[in-house]
Amino acid sequence: MKQASKRKLVVGLAVAALLGVPVATKLVRGSGPAKAVDTERVAQREIRSSILASGHLLYEEQVKLSPEVIGKVSRIFVKEGQQVARGDLLLHLDDESYRAEVAQQQAAVRQQRIVIEQQQLNVQNQEKQYRRKIELHQMKMIADSQIDDARYALDLAKIELRNSRTRLEQVEAILQQANERLSKTTIRAPIAGTITALDIKVGETAVASQIGIAGSSLMTIANTATMVTEVNVDEADIAKVGVGQEVAIHTAAYPDTALKGKVLTIPLSPRQDPAAAAQGSSRARNFNVKVQLADTGKLALRPGMSCRAEIYTASSGKSLALPLQAVLSNNEEGSDGAGKGKGKSAPAPKSENWVFVAKDGRAQKRIVTVGASDDSMQEIRSGLAQGETVITGPYKTLRALRQGDSISATDRPAQDATAASAPAPAPTKSAT
Repeated sequence: MKQASKRKLVVGLAVAALLGVPVATKLVRGSGPAKAVDTERVAQREIRSSILASGHLLYEEQVKLSPEVIGKVSRIFVKEGQQVARGDLLLHLDDESYRAEVAQQQAAVRQQRIVIEQQQLNVQNQEKQYRRKIELHQMKMIADSQIDDARYALDLAKIELRNSRTRLEQVEAILQQANERLSKTTIRAPIAGTITALDIKVGETAVASQIGIAGSSLMTIANTATMVTEVNVDEADIAKVGVGQEVAIHTAAYPDTALKGKVLTIPLSPRQDPAAAAQGSSRARNFNVKVQLADTGKLALRPGMSCRAEIYTASSGKSLALPLQAVLSNNEEGSDGAGKGKGKSAPAPKSENWVFVAKDGRAQKRIVTVGASDDSMQEIRSGLAQGETVITGPYKTLRALRQGDSISATDRPAQDATAASAPAPAPTKSAT
């Protein structure tokens, strides 16, 4: 009887243990309330790494005209907005004083040529005197000292003639300068383009630039077909920028319209504020990168308009991608839920990235290999298949997830690959 009772007890305990295994497993895997999570299906997208920069529009071919001589504006031959060709007459300054200066220097040149003629006659006369005295000296009719005086007079006449010729070159150079100043009273177009600004009126005095003093501005001529964008790229990002890279430009006037462009030029040196340099400031330098606009369409763009540019520095092509927040890493403190080690410090674990796949109402941890990324998407090179459902948030819940946790998923359809690759409206992250 006792042995039969013991057998029954052992069998009962075994049955109870077997019945308790699923319950214990459920408790280990998380039998609490299901965690509400957002999910998204893995899809093909184009990942394009980019940097943002701010800048403004300007004309690449633009000339600001300033006077080279001082004078009152006597006549203006153009109007603002008028098309002009290279060499067209634009403006005329009062040239009365400059014409008088030219006449004065012409008279000085004529006078100096007369002096040269006189010196030439003097040289000829001294040569005759010298030859005659040599003949008399040979006849023993004059002393040696008279020969010396004749030779000295001849040499002196030749020196005076050379001096007069040098003086003629000098006054001719002064006349050339006077003619040049006179020619600068007539302003002609240095390039073909449009008069974009007319800054002076008839009767106003145009002042030439001097050292340390800016002169008057006459007008601005620009080729309106050469509009470009100049953006300030931080020195930390300039190494990623290359000539020919695609750029999406968003102007303040048309924030929802992305203009396509390409990097045109990259300066070798940064533009530094002279005042900051004088004070020894160590602020970051910016490089003024020029971006050529492919097509402005019918947009009414004006030089000086502020804009923001997104420069695409790299592209992975079409590949599997997920939102950035869905990819976790053991480089983030506490992302795997492990506490800090106690005692002796252990070697750093190998870097890993993983995601949580939603499957049968449970969270399934999946190790993945990542590639390129942009502002919102992360390329997945291995570990996932297209169409699988991945938990994307909320991030606070995602960080605390464990293998086998019960979840309540809200599925969001994957963004269309074509739409994902299209330029977004105005970028939202801070520009340089």
